[in-house]
Amino acid sequence: MQVRILLSITLAGWCLGSPAQADPEPVSGPAEPTPAVADEPKIEVRDTAEEAPLLSVRSSGFLDMRWTGGYASVGHLVPANDTPHLQELTEGNVQLKLSWADKAQALVDASFIHQRAWMYWGQNAAGERTRLADHDVATFRPAALIAEAYGIYNLGERLNLTLGKKRVLWGPGLAWNPTDLLNPPKDPTDPTLQRAGAWLARLELPMDSWSLSLVGAAKTTRQFAGIPSGLVWYPDNQPAGETRDDRPHFALAARLYALVAETDLNAMFYLTQLYNDTFEYKPRLGLTASHVFWNALEVHAEVLGQLGSSRTYVDGDCVSSLGKAMVCFSSGKPVARTSLADDDGIRVKALAGARYQFGENAAISAEYFYNAEGYNAEQFGNFVTAASYRQQAAKAGVPIDVISKTFGSMMPSAGDPGSPQKFAFEPLRRHYLFLTYMHPQLADDFTINTVVILGLADGSGQVAPQLTWSARAWCNLSAGAFITLPGIESRGAQVGGQGYTEYGLQPSLWRAFASIRVFY
Repeated sequence: MQVRILLSITLAGWCLGSPAQADPEPVSGPAEPTPAVADEPKIEVRDTAEEAPLLSVRSSGFLDMRWTGGYASVGHLVPANDTPHLQELTEGNVQLKLSWADKAQALVDASFIHQRAWMYWGQNAAGERTRLADHDVATFRPAALIAEAYGIYNLGERLNLTLGKKRVLWGPGLAWNPTDLLNPPKDPTDPTLQRAGAWLARLELPMDSWSLSLVGAAKTTRQFAGIPSGLVWYPDNQPAGETRDDRPHFALAARLYALVAETDLNAMFYLTQLYNDTFEYKPRLGLTASHVFWNALEVHAEVLGQLGSSRTYVDGDCVSSLGKAMVCFSSGKPVARTSLADDDGIRVKALAGARYQFGENAAISAEYFYNAEGYNAEQFGNFVTAASYRQQAAKAGVPIDVISKTFGSMMPSAGDPGSPQKFAFEPLRRHYLFLTYMHPQLADDFTINTVVILGLADGSGQVAPQLTWSARAWCNLSAGAFITLPGIESRGAQVGGQGYTEYGLQPSLWRAFASIRVFY
């Protein structure tokens, strides 16, 4: 710990103390905001009159150190036992870009991430707040991360093939993309943070005003410290106790893009087999649109339609009492399960938003997200009741394996979380609002970014302000916070005379962080 503190101070001193004239040309840094548009494939065009090198190689990267401190309440329904009050993350990144004439391109974006966490708090048998011993939590383990590693080969002037791990994003949403079924989910408070993609093969036919993309993606079924050792199928040597089955895990996708009346349009078809949820051979359709008015106002929308739901729902009959929950378990009926996976009802996820760009590149955006898989008032009440019973069972000394089998995994989570995220958005309810304000050229070297995530059902959410100072062209200093909005308890679930809101369930009340990133 002392070494990391010393290294952080050394980097900060080097960044602040270096003479301005020694600044090298910037290699990479925070990107200025650009209108959210579809990921239209582009092929590099070179002037044939100029003699280009046969092989071009460029490298860049960064070293990032981030310290985070916060406070977690042990009295909330979601246990705080694995939520640290202090954590540190160090990421060393390298990016290698290769270009071979006009035939092929390749990119590798890889990082080694070292994480540590301290100061865990929980409840003792008497329900009192007590300091827990520092312990291993999978989320904070060191890892090697291959964000992207792919090659693109131009089969012809109008056809190219991509193989490897790449982030393919077709939706125009800024904070969230309901039509994105291929990649690890991004962080709405910092959408550019998530760089990790999916292992895939993509064939593209880009034309002047339209393009066609065909994608086959493989789920990572096993990995060691971020390095995959199994794709599509689980390895035969999968350790006992870990997830394993004999079925394939993949996704197939087709996307048709068209530029019509200066509007970006996408139509997408997905077929997923145990890829990022419990759906088996599930077809889904997606549509997106994006248009810019007066070179300042960008309006966009995304819609994803499907039959059934992959969400875990709590059986209301099993949570009428704690004893009833145990009876359900003893009879082989889990309290929480994916009961609507084969339902024929149509469910839609949709996002609609607008983004206005002011002078000096400042921009503000507002996006509304509707999640038909989310809980209504009754379903959320069942969920909260089950969480309350789970907490009571833990205090009563019920073995953790019995609790897990009884209540199941009630919280949704990503199959591949990708990059370590500052904030993970897991929508439990149906209606959300994202508000984002960014001013990247405040006082020349400062960037202000503030994001508000608001659950419209009960008014709970998160506020995430951040300030970044480009002290040098090769060095950024950042500070920010995550503040929980408790919401209106009377609009939440009422259980045992107590009101519970969505974000009021979480143990983290606030977090603040400071980071330094040095580019090369």
